[in-house]
Amino acid sequence: MSDTNGIQTGSIVALALASLLISGVVPAAPLDDPTRPPVAQQPNTAHKAVHKPIRWTLNSTLVSVQRRAAVINDRVVGVGEKINGARVVEILPMAVRLRHNGRDITLVLLKKNIKQPSRSGSGKS
Repeated sequence: MSDTNGIQTGSIVALALASLLISGVVPAAPLDDPTRPPVAQQPNTAHKAVHKPIRWTLNSTLVSVQRRAAVINDRVVGVGEKINGARVVEILPMAVRLRHNGRDITLVLLKKNIKQPSRSGSGKS
């Protein structure tokens, strides 16, 4: 293809791009739409995550001769395991001790969640 002067169109485009690169002129990035409502823009989620407090909820414990386990935040953990940055130090029948950033935290089961062991031989009389 050629224009009226006999110069090929492809050569003109290549020459224009080369001159932009040599001169250091780079096309500007597209600007944000100033008419867009603020709620439509993406929030800075990294900033919000920094201030979110760490919480642990003790759901249940299992203490037997063979095993000690706890359900914290709906996840089964054992002594020595980590959950949300805290290490499980001790599992008791009604509580769990965690260590987080050098301080001890004790989680206690609420009375309504404690299940009593069944009595052997008990039945309706």
